Amino acid sequence: MKKAILTVCVLFLIQTVVYCQYDRIGNWLVDMSTGIEAHDKRLFNYGGSFDDLLRSRLLAKSPEYWGTYHTGLRIKRKVWQQRRFSSFLGLGVSYENATFHRPFDHTTLVSGSTTSDIQVLNRYKKVLTPLSLTAFYELGNHWLISGELASYFLVFRSVGNTEWSREGFSYTEPTFELDDIQLRLGVNYRISKWMIGIHSRVANFQKIDKIIFNRIIQDPRTGQKWEWHNPLRFDLTVGYTW
Repeated sequence: MKKAILTVCVLFLIQTVVYCQYDRIGNWLVDMSTGIEAHDKRLFNYGGSFDDLLRSRLLAKSPEYWGTYHTGLRIKRKVWQQRRFSSFLGLGVSYENATFHRPFDHTTLVSGSTTSDIQVLNRYKKVLTPLSLTAFYELGNHWLISGELASYFLVFRSVGNTEWSREGFSYTEPTFELDDIQLRLGVNYRISKWMIGIHSRVANFQKIDKIIFNRIIQDPRTGQKWEWHNPLRFDLTVGYTW
């Protein structure tokens, strides 16, 4: 019995010593990220002059798999720590640029516009403000796994086509609205106060964008405002903690 108690005490002491050697994440974390996402090539059906031939031409203009690019900067504050677990609340700014060729409804961006001409974009840029809750689990001194739930608020968007040069084609709109809610998982490696990670989005609940999913393409989701849609996306992050 004494040997069993002694063994348990020794194992507990070893675990405590090893854990105390972990260099925990600081109370603050700043990270920069860059990401790439698969094209959203959903075009649904066309009618009238915008027929299947033109639809095929649009798809031929963007044959590549990847085509939406992301960059971001965030600052996070630790709000909870329990042994190897820690969680952070974060706020930041994010930039997105989608390069898929698709028609869009410019009348939603130009107040009072009555023209019915169909225009095609190949640059859809967004500036967003993400609000995030990130949880880390420390596997040791260097490796961590993470999960993040983030809400993205759209504050500005710009629509244009680099193949057109005529004046007035570029449309911009300041706004403030919840754009999507994402869940991401990641693997991180820490060296001193620096951290590098690779993250993948595993779930995405987004607002249906009526600029690109609208009457022009005969979107069948009439009246639906939100959807689950998750094109493959990866992000590389570099952070600093203190």
